[in-house]
Amino acid sequence: MALPIAHPLDEVSVHGSSLDCSTGKAVVIRAPFKGTIKEIGTMIGTALATADATATASIAGTAITGGSWVITSSGSAIGDLDAAAVSGTVANGVAANSTITGANTCLEGDLIKIAFTGSGTAGGTVLGYAVIRRG
Repeated sequence: MALPIAHPLDEVSVHGSSLDCSTGKAVVIRAPFKGTIKEIGTMIGTALATADATATASIAGTAITGGSWVITSSGSAIGDLDAAAVSGTVANGVAANSTITGANTCLEGDLIKIAFTGSGTAGGTVLGYAVIRRG
């Protein structure tokens, strides 16, 4: 099966996690090198318990333009993927929740953060990831 998106060798996926996606929690990752975030997203480890959660991505305290999405409670299931991408498509070939349009460059060591807000939202561990292209 052909990959829906050809990833060049200068792209790396970095990961972090949060205990859940309730308000005040966040996934934090350090950028391994200078580059451009091409995709950033979350996968949930448990169905959300009570309400939707909004995820907002930032680099060194500056919000990524187009880098926010909603993790919906209704119908949520283990492994649900929600993401923002420059291409508008995530690596599994489906449409991204939002399209990154700017403020997506990082320097080595920058804090990449996915912050959660929502009304009493809880659930299990949330995996966060970012696909970064060197340069």
